[in-house]
Amino acid sequence: MKYIHIVLLAGLASTFAACHTSQNDPPVLDRQQYTLGSPTPCDTTTNTGVDVSVSYIQLKDDTEGARKINDSLRLLAVNSVVNWLDSATIASHPDVRNNLAKAASLFAKDYEVMRKDMGSLGGCWELETSADTMHVGPKSLTVRVETRAYTGGAHPNSNLSFYTFDRETGRVLTLNDMIADTSALLGVLESAFRQQQHLLPQTNLEEQGYFLRDGRFFLPANVGTSREGMVFYYNPYEIAAYAVGPIEVTVPYEKLNGILRDDWQ
Repeated sequence: MKYIHIVLLAGLASTFAACHTSQNDPPVLDRQQYTLGSPTPCDTTTNTGVDVSVSYIQLKDDTEGARKINDSLRLLAVNSVVNWLDSATIASHPDVRNNLAKAASLFAKDYEVMRKDMGSLGGCWELETSADTMHVGPKSLTVRVETRAYTGGAHPNSNLSFYTFDRETGRVLTLNDMIADTSALLGVLESAFRQQQHLLPQTNLEEQGYFLRDGRFFLPANVGTSREGMVFYYNPYEIAAYAVGPIEVTVPYEKLNGILRDDWQ
């Protein structure tokens, strides 16, 4: 009987250890790659054609949270192409938001329509999306999705977004889920922003060419997590001109004591 008890206790301990490890270890990832098999791929000689490439990740974990995260990541991959489609095209094909191949095909079709209407275009249309993990914690997973696109004009456009997921539920976390005091966070971030940009506390940001909202500093649309701290990312045009490029500021976690929610960190 004593032997049976020992075996049972050992089994329970092993099960607990396995659950604990699975929660804290980084998830196993499966890379998904889509490339448009366009009848007219980009030809650098004639400077015509269309290229679409989308790379994203899926979690191999067999949990409800992982399945919901995977659903979100698939939709983000599709929407990275859909967002470049003409509104009339989307309205005519409402199912396109769930079909990556169709979205890419319609992107190529928009190119052909534009080329026909204008007689010629000044180059290929190119769209490339890459999504990957940025940080994995016991409770959360931050993914960065970056899209670069050229559809004519003076320069290509790029956009980077962060998405932080609750690993247990699969829900996308909002800033309020992670931050207890956004006013205090804004002050800490502005100080770090000025330090990174080599600006004194009394320097007027608007006079230096930065874009403010009603004359006030603001949090960026994209906030993520890293091993070193929270990452705040301003895309081109969000707070400065395109020529300045994106601005990324990392605030160490030790400077966020009392600002981060205890139950999240």
